[in-house]
Amino acid sequence: MKVGIKKLHENEWQVHIGCASVKMDRFSLALLHITLEHLLALESGQSHSTLKSYVKLGLKLDELDDLALQKVLSEVDNKAILDLLILANLPKFNERVLNNMGGILSKQIQADLQSAIMPPEDEAKAAIKHLIEKMFELEASGKIEFIREDTQYI
Repeated sequence: MKVGIKKLHENEWQVHIGCASVKMDRFSLALLHITLEHLLALESGQSHSTLKSYVKLGLKLDELDDLALQKVLSEVDNKAILDLLILANLPKFNERVLNNMGGILSKQIQADLQSAIMPPEDEAKAAIKHLIEKMFELEASGKIEFIREDTQYI
């Protein structure tokens, strides 16, 4: 079965699967990608964690410059940030996020990281979903921008 994806608008994508066609927002498209990865892994006898895929999406924060990262961090729930930091468990990423928060909030999150336990999977997915949706919303509204190596301006 073939899958085709076409961007219609800033936050609207058309996905063709076989003879079916569905319009999706960017987060739903990312979830479809996770689902397809999951199915491919299971088909080949491997295991696949959807939670790890959510974390991978959350790590897109690291692709933002400091100003854009600060905008996202100011718009999302602190619990979502804490859950992502716990699950990602990447000291360099944690340090970058903490450096782009306000001083008091950064110290609070850092203290919470020391005593935090791993969140339940459903809560962690909901928290990361909140963070990712806000990130995509800010990008769609032009408030932040992901700059990649292949980004070119005219």
